[in-house]
Amino acid sequence: MTYITILEQFMLINSYFTKIINQNCLKINFIMKYRSLLFILCTIVFVSCKTSNVKKTPNEKKEEKRALLKKEESAVFYTEQVKNDFRAVSDQAKQKFLEAYNATDKQYSILFFTQGFNGEKLEVKNDNNILYKGAVKTNKTTGLAKNMRIVNDEETSIYDAATKKTIYINARKASKHKFIYVMKGSVNEDKPYKITYSDNLRPER
Repeated sequence: MTYITILEQFMLINSYFTKIINQNCLKINFIMKYRSLLFILCTIVFVSCKTSNVKKTPNEKKEEKRALLKKEESAVFYTEQVKNDFRAVSDQAKQKFLEAYNATDKQYSILFFTQGFNGEKLEVKNDNNILYKGAVKTNKTTGLAKNMRIVNDEETSIYDAATKKTIYINARKASKHKFIYVMKGSVNEDKPYKITYSDNLRPER
């Protein structure tokens, strides 16, 4: 065997091993890239899961609910006003009334349904609790239909089954006043309901 033949064989063997090494290097690089990508994906999934499991505070839940209510309020069927210039009972009588309903604490207000109700069914909800569900009819002698205590720092909704409309007691306004009066006008009006926020307790007629 000549020197040239041995050299040619050596070069062929070297070329063969070089090719194998290069192939293995490509495989190793691919695996490393794949492992890096897999690690990144796992990290993203872990962080997402951890974030979704974070418990929300009561205030955050209230704000979310208020945001949802604002979306529902896009079709408003009522007007609002703050009014104190009407005939009212004495401060002593007002205090006794609030005590009778255990509503002296700042977080409570009294919700009144006044004129315009003719026995239709209403559903009053305070956050997730149903405060009242039943018929409401105005007493023509007193001018009042129904009253109840509500938590005034929570959104209160009132659904009228007769008109299939929902109105809302604004928590920010309600928390500033002890008495809230809801009156119903003609169903043919675009905004048949009127909500009055007041610090005065009106007497029976």
